[in-house]
Amino acid sequence: MDRTLLWIAAVTGLGYALAWSKAPSDALDAARSSVAMLGQSLPWIVVSMFLAGLVSQWLQPEMVARWLGREAGLFGMVLGALIGMLGTGSRFAVYPLAVSLLAADASPGAVVAFTTSWQLTSLARLPAEFPFFGMPFALVRFAISFVISVAGGVLFEWLWRILSHFR
Repeated sequence: MDRTLLWIAAVTGLGYALAWSKAPSDALDAARSSVAMLGQSLPWIVVSMFLAGLVSQWLQPEMVARWLGREAGLFGMVLGALIGMLGTGSRFAVYPLAVSLLAADASPGAVVAFTTSWQLTSLARLPAEFPFFGMPFALVRFAISFVISVAGGVLFEWLWRILSHFR
């Protein structure tokens, strides 16, 4: 089992124990809320894992490496950010897909650009911003978010290469 998961589980258990000692009803309410969130999220998690498994079988590592791999350089990060813009799914779908891209030889920087762009930009959400912020504001925010996604991928790739020498 993953050590990080064990630590988070221990801290969570300690938090519930402390909450129970102070106000048992609060701890019960928190547990009920957690179970409700799990019930709401579990179907998404299960379907997303199966989808990610299917996509990982469809991804051809040679193609992913060519378009999103280290050899693709800046182009791969821009392409990763463009693909992220199209994403409208939940994190339960996007993160397994990102892991599948890594497993198929996408560069870490392209995957960071993909996930960052998915979080910051969305072509599907953009029209919803227009009535609230106005078109110029929304388009400038969108463009800056896209540039940040690519820059984040470039910075991550650079740092990842440096840190990989120490592992």
